[in-house]
Amino acid sequence: MVTAQATRSAYDAALIRDVYEPYVSPLALDGFNDIEEGLVTGGLVRLPVDPQRFNLRVRLDGTNPIGEKDIARQASYISARAATIGCLLDVASRVKSGPIEVTSLVRHLEYQQQLRMTNANAITDVPTHALGLAFDIAMVNTPLPTVLEIRDVLRRMSDAGDIFVIVERQQLVFHVVPQPSRLGWYSEVYANTVAGQPWGRRADERGSLTPIVTTAIGSLRPLPAWAAEWWSADDAPVDLAMAVHGGDSTDSDRRGFMARYFTFIGGFLSATWQKTWPWA
Repeated sequence: MVTAQATRSAYDAALIRDVYEPYVSPLALDGFNDIEEGLVTGGLVRLPVDPQRFNLRVRLDGTNPIGEKDIARQASYISARAATIGCLLDVASRVKSGPIEVTSLVRHLEYQQQLRMTNANAITDVPTHALGLAFDIAMVNTPLPTVLEIRDVLRRMSDAGDIFVIVERQQLVFHVVPQPSRLGWYSEVYANTVAGQPWGRRADERGSLTPIVTTAIGSLRPLPAWAAEWWSADDAPVDLAMAVHGGDSTDSDRRGFMARYFTFIGGFLSATWQKTWPWA
């Protein structure tokens, strides 16, 4: 299974490098004090209390536990960016055959350097754990049916554009990083979880993309055919607010009226795609 995922893992590793490398310098945590400061300021958040409620198990001892290079301060390493924890909660909620075991969350660069001496997977251009943007899910000590289900869940989420996944051979873990476009959504998942509120689920794996267009009008002038009528009415400046949205025929008639009368000059136009998440 690990070998079969090699090509896909290499592809996602290249994407992670491309999209997150510009943020290594401003976001990377240099030392343990940076983790502590992040927990105080909110840049980092802890995993919710009693993770078993969320189908999670945290490896605290045994082989390769969380914070293994700094076990005395292990509790601080059970944390990450809010979006990362939200992504982890989303993954865990999709696995039905058993809990998923987390073996790594946040690290700092000094810790990462120590780990490189014994773990080749820690040698990377973009240290996503030191950015607080990654978590590892164990394959070892997890029943094979659950491992296969985790693999399938991660594959579907990857296909939907939610996450990047690297299957690490040496440690036998799924290394998961949220997509940049999903960071806002996963931060909401975390916030709703700690507030005890439902955060919902997409009705399908891909969801639906809804275009949202916003415009600020620099100036508004009538088309030539209507210029005389327009200027004879009242040559006075007017503040005009406009909302453009899909709707019924009445809305279409109003838009048609605007198209007949006006041309927009010097406007600023931007378009974004917003993920629509139907509540379960």
